[in-house]
Amino acid sequence: YLMFQLASTSSVGYSASHALVCAVLCHLIASELLLPPRERDSLVRAALTMNIAMTELQDRLAQQSAPLSGGQIAQIQDHAERSASMLASLGVSDRIWLDAVRQHHDRAPGPLAGRSEAAQIARLVQRTDIFAARLAPRAGRTPMAVTAAIKACYYGEDRQVDEAGASMLHTLGIYPPGSLVKLTSEETAVVLRRGNTPTTPRVAVVRSKSGMPT
Repeated sequence: YLMFQLASTSSVGYSASHALVCAVLCHLIASELLLPPRERDSLVRAALTMNIAMTELQDRLAQQSAPLSGGQIAQIQDHAERSASMLASLGVSDRIWLDAVRQHHDRAPGPLAGRSEAAQIARLVQRTDIFAARLAPRAGRTPMAVTAAIKACYYGEDRQVDEAGASMLHTLGIYPPGSLVKLTSEETAVVLRRGNTPTTPRVAVVRSKSGMPT
């Protein structure tokens, strides 16, 4: 709840909050998919560090309303490889972690089965990366609604249901923690946690039908 509130309302420290949101999501998805501990750890670590080579740039871009410069585009395009190289130079020896960071912008749709461990992890990281980026406010754009962001990740590049995106939707629900929702009673509520089904979260009313804070 706190992570989503932070990520969707403030662009300060964007790189750190983005990494934390992705890591938390990946940890939850790993539990949903029953990944073994070793694979789960590689997944969470890849989510935390996928953008390590461009953290300063990420924070700057969150405050930038002007178009990207040529140099910025180049940094974005090769950051996955640079991040993997930087991690290796810092002593990371987990090949799954490193390869997942290297591949986290690959956009090949389709099922996870048949892919290498690193490619499966990279796909999970990629879907959380997209979701968290759409959720965050930037100087040059308004954030996408949380429900719209998660629904957008539900489908892959081939417009078919994406296995990784579907796992995220099932894990978080259609209304993730931190989302504001309008109830059938016309009261406004904030989602606190997941419920028994994706469409029935636990909520707390924050505004009455007449718009008064409760």
